[in-house]
Amino acid sequence: MKLVYFNLRGLAETSRLILAINHEEYDDFRYNFSVLDMSKYQFDKPEFDKDKENGLLLKSMNKLPYLEVDGNIICQSKAIERYLAQRFNMMGSSLLEFAKIDSICEAVRDIKELYQSIKKKPEEEREKAMETWFKETLVERLNLLSNLCDLNGVYCVGSALSLADVVIYSLITHFFDNIQASMNAASQNKIIYNVIKNVDSIESLQNWFKNRPNTLF
Repeated sequence: MKLVYFNLRGLAETSRLILAINHEEYDDFRYNFSVLDMSKYQFDKPEFDKDKENGLLLKSMNKLPYLEVDGNIICQSKAIERYLAQRFNMMGSSLLEFAKIDSICEAVRDIKELYQSIKKKPEEEREKAMETWFKETLVERLNLLSNLCDLNGVYCVGSALSLADVVIYSLITHFFDNIQASMNAASQNKIIYNVIKNVDSIESLQNWFKNRPNTLF
């Protein structure tokens, strides 16, 4: 397998976490880039632009990430995550569990989109909005999210680690700009916090953190 993305965590990191948890060897291909203007999300990425111009990224719609499996290209980060989760038996033991896991992942996507809307607020409003987000809104959203989880201690759904657990872990420990604040919010919900602690205890995941490339974000 070959996972292709830029040299950052971003949209590929949840997939990398799944691969690390399952001790899977793969080609972690990363396009280098440099920041031109972060406020406008402008980057210099000559190798990516060259491959795009030469038609090498058409099967991923000229976007990243993509996963190559036996010569086949899977694009879209969520599709990649679901493929990997199913490959490693992390989508539950029944169709109902599959749907419950998928619904939790989609609920997390809603939380991410709401946070991105806060980040787009005018600068003079953003600081106060961020404070409200981490102290109130995120706490409320995680409390709502916990209602979708089974009350079995450490797993979101069923009796085994699933994509839902990894997605929640990735949200709280990787996605937000202020990880300490997101952890503080998560710690106020026992169900969510136990899920995070359980994923964090996985030895192969901790080994990945020790060895993964250093990136800007």
